[in-house]
Amino acid sequence: MSAAPFPKSRFSDALPPEEAAARHRLIGTIADELRKAHWNPATLPINAQRLAEGAGVEVRDRGGAQEPLYPYRGRLLYLDDRPVIEINLGEEALRRRIVLAHALGHHLLGHGPVPPETLTTLSTCCPQRIEQEAHHFALDLLMPEVAIYRLMDHGMLSARKLAQKFQVPEASLHERMQALDRGSGYL
Repeated sequence: MSAAPFPKSRFSDALPPEEAAARHRLIGTIADELRKAHWNPATLPINAQRLAEGAGVEVRDRGGAQEPLYPYRGRLLYLDDRPVIEINLGEEALRRRIVLAHALGHHLLGHGPVPPETLTTLSTCCPQRIEQEAHHFALDLLMPEVAIYRLMDHGMLSARKLAQKFQVPEASLHERMQALDRGSGYL
């Protein structure tokens, strides 16, 4: 009797630890540089659309009442080699910010064309590493470490209040805080 083969690991596209650490640093650097160029650190929340436009990406609203059958949470596409991010107005506002920053991450990290974000493709469409990188970028971009700790130093210790200040889902704030606590990022 032969043993069944092990199922293919969902981490089969994982990088060696030293490469993953270098990639993590690069993602943080790209987010930092974009914020330095297009964000005033005294203002929160960070305007994700302004950052995207500052990076040369057109942002378009789709979906909502005028287009209720628009199937994507968001998507990155290239029209005449120009990056365009479409965001579904039917999504909750806090979620739209994450989706926009996530799609911007795909573009700035050089992932090239990736399938649009839908409920079914969000975790299964692309190599796990690419999705993790874009997600890491989104959380880093919208919730800079320095801003989180500055708010905490000024007594804002409630996760709910911090999430409101950054205008992100509370679950996203928890994930960002866990990554900062680990010190190793998301990869």
